[in-house]
Amino acid sequence: MPCAPIVLFVYNRPDHTARTLEALAGNELAPSSELFVFADGPRPGASPEQLQRIAETRAVVRRPYAFKSLSVQEAPQNKGLAASIISGVTEIVQRYGSVIVLEDDIVTGRYFLTYMNEALERYEQQKSIWHITGWCDPFMTKGDDYAWLYPVMDCWGWATWADRWSYFKKDIPELKQRFTPPLIKKFNINGTEPVMWEQVLENENGTKNTWAIFWYAALFLQGGLCLAPSKSLVRNIGFDNSGEHCGENAAQEITASLDSRIVRFPEKLQVSRFEFRQLQRFMRKKNKLTFRRLLLRKTKDVLRPAYHLLKRLLKL
Repeated sequence: MPCAPIVLFVYNRPDHTARTLEALAGNELAPSSELFVFADGPRPGASPEQLQRIAETRAVVRRPYAFKSLSVQEAPQNKGLAASIISGVTEIVQRYGSVIVLEDDIVTGRYFLTYMNEALERYEQQKSIWHITGWCDPFMTKGDDYAWLYPVMDCWGWATWADRWSYFKKDIPELKQRFTPPLIKKFNINGTEPVMWEQVLENENGTKNTWAIFWYAALFLQGGLCLAPSKSLVRNIGFDNSGEHCGENAAQEITASLDSRIVRFPEKLQVSRFEFRQLQRFMRKKNKLTFRRLLLRKTKDVLRPAYHLLKRLLKL
């Protein structure tokens, strides 16, 4: 089985990049895989410290690893994560026909590449399958050795094919025209994850500049499905406020082993009802907890000045 090329996007996090590359190189198919690294460049006015982190990250990438080959493209100026991923994925997937995609904060299990390559080969001609993810939220499943299908897209370690990726476009006016309120609810995982459509609006008003929500929109509008493992084969180590779009996120931390081997794949190409229901329950619970934490934090922020004023008054 020929291995699909891997693309990795890095910028200025040498420690995260090292952990990601070391885990990836530990995959059993790493010696048979070509790795393409896209290293983003410095922003205008970057400080010496920022330039040093970029240089350290690029040095990490050029260490010897057990891949079939390693190609590095170093951007002289900053493109931003979204533009880097869109152009890098497009370049490689058009050249090879399929691609496996990682960012610098995604640590993979030993069988991640095995699962990705087997799924890419198995479902290449099954045009209803658009996306393969190595991620699974930490909810209850029926085991740790199978894959399942759902109509959503997760981008923490993923793969696709050139013909599916050709539908990608970042056209906000078109999406706003096509998405009715009932469709928006369905897009928001049946109302359990409202941040989905919010991301489209945040890209419109300029508070965010992302790519993944538009890839999800392409998949969603075409009725595409995503294949996921029953236990996550990846861990996001970027929940430390070091990246562009990841802050704290305790609900989605993966503490279990990433080394599950996926051996059972769905033959019926339809949504896996049990797992999709479990995902929606998980999302409801996660967002309730997130709202409560946010409310508590805001309450503390409001009350803190009054508390300190009261302490000073009591000392008078």
